[in-house]
Amino acid sequence: MQLYEWYKINGRESLELLAVAVEKSPDYLSLVARGHRKASHTLAKDIERETDGLVSKHDLRPDIFGDKAA
Repeated sequence: MQLYEWYKINGRESLELLAVAVEKSPDYLSLVARGHRKASHTLAKDIERETDGLVSKHDLRPDIFGDKAA
């Protein structure tokens, strides 16, 4: 699942909770979700962990972690 899709399903409040958990601002995560910023490898792993794998590091950064379907 893409971060933007997760955000649309779960809403701003969940994004704010995720932001606290990954130590980023909700506005920064919103930029990542909309594709205006790229998640670092660490942030990608943190988002995957905090969303219980719903948003995978592979979806966030296939250039680093590869395509999960491969």
